[in-house]
Amino acid sequence: MVWFIVGGCIVAAFVVLLLVFTILRFNQLSMARSLCDEAKRQLIGEIRARHALVPAYIGTLQQIAGQDLSTIELALASAERAPFDHRGAAAENALTEAVDEAALIPAAMTERSLTEDFARSGQAAVNEEIDTTIQLLHGQLQVLTERILAAARFYNTNVERYHRQRMRPISRLFSNVFKPRDPFTEVAGDEGGPASARSAA
Repeated sequence: MVWFIVGGCIVAAFVVLLLVFTILRFNQLSMARSLCDEAKRQLIGEIRARHALVPAYIGTLQQIAGQDLSTIELALASAERAPFDHRGAAAENALTEAVDEAALIPAAMTERSLTEDFARSGQAAVNEEIDTTIQLLHGQLQVLTERILAAARFYNTNVERYHRQRMRPISRLFSNVFKPRDPFTEVAGDEGGPASARSAA
């Protein structure tokens, strides 16, 4: 009888420990998922801020550039439509490349105007003012790009931790509750800018 009581106590203690451990694991998964979702919100906020600034950049470039700016316009449209996964990261990298390439247009225009002897005209002063505006806008876009890169690294780190926790034995009991999160990183074969360190932007 004594051994039966002792055995029952041991089993009860084991069940309680298992229950406590399961609850702790559930809470850890919940916290890890919340960190992923918050990091994603921050990253999306930085991405949208850059998307909102690009049209002003394009509009300013159009004031002096006789060139076709469809590359950056298409890159922006693709980035805005891309889902939040490796395709979105690739689209953001392509947008970064397009923005940086467009920043070279004013310098090319200045060289051409000097060779065509337009520097003495009033148009040169106007172009110089527009050039300054373009440089300022490009600088702001570069700052946003760096912030996107930092936010993407933070998000991807949290996703990796979350997925590691999901793979633990007890965590698999909650696989239907805690869904995986897509990393915001290019995969092999995606097209995008190397300046983005294959993460984003």
